[in-house]
Amino acid sequence: MIVRGWFRGARRWWPAVAGAIALGAAAVVTLPWSAAAAETSIQDTARGTGTGQVQFSAGWHFCSGTCSKASDRSYVWSEVTGATATIRFTGRQISLFGVKEPFSYIATASIDGGVPADVDEYAATATATAVKVWVSPSLADGPHTLVLRMTNRKHPASAGGRSFTFDRADVLGGPATPAAPSPPAKAKAAPPPSLPAATKSAPFPRSGRASGLPWSDGGYFLHDPAQADAFAAWRGRPVDNIVAFPARETWPLLLDEWWADTVPASFRATWDDFIVAVPLWTDDGNAGTDADWRTLAAGIAAVDGDAYVRLGWEMNCCTSLATDAAAWRAQFTRAAGLLKAAAPGLRIVFNPNEGASEPNLVADASTLFVDGLVDVVAIDAYDWYPAYSTSDVHFTKRYGWNWWYDFAQSKGLPFALGEFSVATGDPGAGGDDPAYFTKVYHWLSAKQTARPGSIAFVSLFNEPDTYCQCNVYPTTPNPAAAARYRELVNSLTG
Repeated sequence: MIVRGWFRGARRWWPAVAGAIALGAAAVVTLPWSAAAAETSIQDTARGTGTGQVQFSAGWHFCSGTCSKASDRSYVWSEVTGATATIRFTGRQISLFGVKEPFSYIATASIDGGVPADVDEYAATATATAVKVWVSPSLADGPHTLVLRMTNRKHPASAGGRSFTFDRADVLGGPATPAAPSPPAKAKAAPPPSLPAATKSAPFPRSGRASGLPWSDGGYFLHDPAQADAFAAWRGRPVDNIVAFPARETWPLLLDEWWADTVPASFRATWDDFIVAVPLWTDDGNAGTDADWRTLAAGIAAVDGDAYVRLGWEMNCCTSLATDAAAWRAQFTRAAGLLKAAAPGLRIVFNPNEGASEPNLVADASTLFVDGLVDVVAIDAYDWYPAYSTSDVHFTKRYGWNWWYDFAQSKGLPFALGEFSVATGDPGAGGDDPAYFTKVYHWLSAKQTARPGSIAFVSLFNEPDTYCQCNVYPTTPNPAAAARYRELVNSLTG
């Protein structure tokens, strides 16, 4: 929706943490007791600046393909000299765990500003699991801060790459009273926290998605990780994607990576999707330097190496410069090329609105498409006048759902819904209409069944704003639509 996008970038629903890749706080897990002391584990997913949390600088990446080496199926790694992980803890000793590899480098560990000690993760053969790589000396029992810093040094035999991994830190505290006369059995690794309680012990569905739907199904949740988790619990299925809107007024604001904190602790980059709406020009008309685009790419990839980038979504939503097709394509080509060069795994989304172009834009949005640079064609579509329950025109008209789906297929690309929902906050909208969700999900299911893989992702715009009132959770003001939405996502599985 063109007219509402202006406030998204300026809104800061989650605190800005420049350069960080924090994903929301995870709980500190208590390990089996020791007769001598209490031991706790601070996982890499416990992101933040508080006690029992880890604060990561830029330059850390999520595991991919080898995540099972960690007890919680998650660890991070870095190849960037100077990248830091700051761990705040309370106790009298701390141990670091990581994956030893033949190409590992050396990091240093400094506690409370003391002399740095080397932490060398080199091993001739990669370890099958995360192992203890360093133990601190005994400390005064109390609060401490450890700073782990990647260096450019390595073991003489290390070769073939450069990395340092962090899985967790185990902290030894003061004496503890045993909870039982003998230690309990070793705790099993917890399943991915994104799974709701009812399905945590079940394997992933054959779709490969945590939701069980045949496409990536999630949405926009006010840049609030807690709401994303609450939404997943309410609907009875995890969300597969999280949508974010960086600030767009100027390039310095666009490069403020506060949006990296908007995914919940349950987010797993190996199978979930981070979806970012990025303007081709900032609101002041700035096209960005090459360095700006490379920096942005690195920040997005730090959250999700194969994130979707809705480049120039809704034709540079709201303060559009999509008045000249040639100029648009040139900037799209430049931006997509720079993003891909800096982070090859990023997936570029061409994302117009459903329907005819808005006034002052090029008449045919498809003329803005650049062959060879796009991975997905998506549309944004809401239940505006005429209501979907009374007319199929949204699907059948030129530049409607069928038209853009067929356009994507003609380019050999999948189709997606960048944003969609019911809308109650406008007199011309369909309001609390469950028929809208029925139409949408049945249409998606039919397309996916006819051409498996033709639907890439579906993102609900769950915003309880006075403008569109598009939310289904909390259910007010759309209780009937919300109930139908929940029923549908629990009936359509891969």
